[in-house]
Amino acid sequence: MRKSGCSELSFFAIAVLMVLGFSHIGGATAAEPAKTRLAEMVKKAAQEGEIVYQGPDPSNARPTQDMLREMEAATEKHFGVKIKIKIDNALSYPASTAKTLVEIKAGAPPTFDLMYQTELSGVPLYKDRALEPIPWIELFPHITAKDLEWNGQAVIRSSYVLAPVYNTRLVKPQDVPKKWEDFLNSKWKGKLGMPIYPDPWMILSQPDAWGEERTLSYLKKLMENNPKLGRYPEVHERVLSGETVIAWMSERERTLDAKERLKAPVDVAGEVEPAILQTNALCVPKGARRPNAAALVAAAMLTKEGQDLELKYRNLSSAWRPSTPAAEFVSRHKVVRVNVDFIVTEGGELSKKFQEIIMKKK
Repeated sequence: MRKSGCSELSFFAIAVLMVLGFSHIGGATAAEPAKTRLAEMVKKAAQEGEIVYQGPDPSNARPTQDMLREMEAATEKHFGVKIKIKIDNALSYPASTAKTLVEIKAGAPPTFDLMYQTELSGVPLYKDRALEPIPWIELFPHITAKDLEWNGQAVIRSSYVLAPVYNTRLVKPQDVPKKWEDFLNSKWKGKLGMPIYPDPWMILSQPDAWGEERTLSYLKKLMENNPKLGRYPEVHERVLSGETVIAWMSERERTLDAKERLKAPVDVAGEVEPAILQTNALCVPKGARRPNAAALVAAAMLTKEGQDLELKYRNLSSAWRPSTPAAEFVSRHKVVRVNVDFIVTEGGELSKKFQEIIMKKK
């Protein structure tokens, strides 16, 4: 009996060791292809040597070349390869997307190797399947599913919040709006700034936000206050100068930078919710000349060093990276985020409707 028990125990122990051993071997085998593919990517990136980057200049007057050098250094630190980053941002985000699609459809390599787009401006690239299918999660352990945009075809470089802002010298504390409906008050007539873009309205019209009917009705009423239209930088500057005392919506991070760094008389109407949360994504267009180098630069920008650079030069960070200012904001506030599939299917018609109202076309 004792002998039999020892045999059974020995057999059990051996079986456990075999399972553990094979599990370890299996895990190593599963991880090995990813390491091999990453090593191959690094080798090819070294041969490519540079990328053409379609991305923004710093938003806080810091030198663009300093930003590019630090991006290069972060990439070299994490992947051991030197990649020269050449910026080409003469075109707007939508125009860059349109240019890229024309090049791809013509069978020519796109001008840009790495593109920085909002999740809305880059939708045509996603919709037309014009992006390289980089296996971001498999190759880069620090990237998670939350860091992906467009069903895994791009990585989120940063988030930005759109919210009301006001001139603290010209708007009394008791008059600061506390909800979106406060902007419909006639006291703001002729004193209100508003972005010219239809994008915020498309986001608010999503079923999980206001819905189309409420959004259209609200916009029509808001237009009765004759808002002064402009691009986001113009809306921002007009509030700073006092040309408009308040903006229905502007860039929160740019406003706080002006308040804290420049001591400008501006602030965010923080009680108005939901705020709109949008993202800036990095993607590699299909047929790019230097896809490997581009992918490594993009992956480096999601590291702690990469996020610090986005904060330093753009006052932005990703809401899906650990312990960032954006993540902290989202944890404390109600926000509505873009539903890309909704925009793909409904965005075209909605954009026309909102643009007609904004531009006062009948």
